[in-house]
Amino acid sequence: MQYDLIVIGGGPGGYPAALYAAGHGLKTALFEQKELGGTCLNRGCIPTKALLHSTEQLREMRTSPIFEGTPLLNVSGLYEKKDSIVSGLREGIGKQLAAAGVKVISGHAVIRNGHTVVCGDTEYSTKNILIASGSVPAALRISGITLPGVIDSDRLFADLPEHIGKLTIVGGGVIGCEMASVFAELGSEVTVLEYQPYLLPLMDREIGRSLQPILKKRNINVQCGAEVYEIVQDGEALNCHYRVKGKEQSVQADLILVCTGRKADLTDLFEDPGLVESDRGIIVDDSFRTTAEGIWAVGDVIHGSIKLAHAAEAQSLYAAALIAGQTPQTDPKVIPACVYTSPEIASVGMTLEEAKEKGLDVLSKKATMSANARSLIAEAERGFIKIVYDRDGKLLGAHLMCERASDMIAEYTTAIVNGLTVGQLASAVRPHPSFCEAASQLFLSAAQELQKQ
Repeated sequence: MQYDLIVIGGGPGGYPAALYAAGHGLKTALFEQKELGGTCLNRGCIPTKALLHSTEQLREMRTSPIFEGTPLLNVSGLYEKKDSIVSGLREGIGKQLAAAGVKVISGHAVIRNGHTVVCGDTEYSTKNILIASGSVPAALRISGITLPGVIDSDRLFADLPEHIGKLTIVGGGVIGCEMASVFAELGSEVTVLEYQPYLLPLMDREIGRSLQPILKKRNINVQCGAEVYEIVQDGEALNCHYRVKGKEQSVQADLILVCTGRKADLTDLFEDPGLVESDRGIIVDDSFRTTAEGIWAVGDVIHGSIKLAHAAEAQSLYAAALIAGQTPQTDPKVIPACVYTSPEIASVGMTLEEAKEKGLDVLSKKATMSANARSLIAEAERGFIKIVYDRDGKLLGAHLMCERASDMIAEYTTAIVNGLTVGQLASAVRPHPSFCEAASQLFLSAAQELQKQ
């Protein structure tokens, strides 16, 4: 029971580290008390995107002038497809871990000290411990939050009904907007209640404000500046009470989905809760070391983390490389964020407001997608690409709302990581017709304006 590395958590912050460590000769064990793949694979990213993809296909057929008749969706088949994708990917992770020689242990691991983990009645010794226990939904502290029919995002896929008549979503962040898009296409009457003045409040303001009319066009009722204060049972239905600018309002629902953020999962993780320093998450240094010798932490469980699967994976590979005595190849400081609505949304780096708050002398430039050939072919909704850069031309941020934004954002992430300028980006030739070519003139225009100064 002696290991070089014990990883706690089999999600995107855990299993990549275990694979890396085992691949570099470390005897590695991984503890997971639920399913391999974590929240992302089993209850979050993957099942959500599977539903989004199919319902977007349905929307395109319903709205395109080249299709006739009313397309019908096999809802049971939709859910079966989702389950098949999830189970296949989960099985693949298990095979990778087995092939790499990682010992996978099913059960709840408790950390006794920096070199000892206990699971059940068995004690395991190790040189290093990597915590990747993830996060859980953060519950609203309001009356009625525990009523039947009020669920969080972790429970959404556990017993998903084939049809929800009226759905109210509390929270207009990534999960809220994506789920609103799915269930509106499935025929639900959807209302989104967001506390902030605009949707997707952690992203560039223009993105959230541009998304709202698009959702409204799809018969999704969006109420921003809405403070939910109570949920009450009304026969078989639920009434969600909220205030907008002090005026009390309510909406009736068959199901209420609460997605108002997530918090670090530290449940029964330590025999001594004071073993590592924490503050709404485990505190780590730039190398993801905790305050306890031998213990590392990555992903959603750390203080101030950006709760994204690819962020957790990048951090896990960085920490695993250091544990294995290697030089890390990933840079976990620059992390893109994506929203898989239609059009897609993606963002990386600083917004214009954030850059100015830091006292930076910055510029911003935007290109709309209205004249982009691929956007016209795809009958895409209005969209844009916005960049933020300094007076030397160095790219600091990019914010996209257009088709394939989740794929296109990689170019901007690479540019920021490597300190590229708008002039250098303008020198690259992008294919035609493509969505990404809209940026070529944007970069060229920005570079030329800087040359004139």
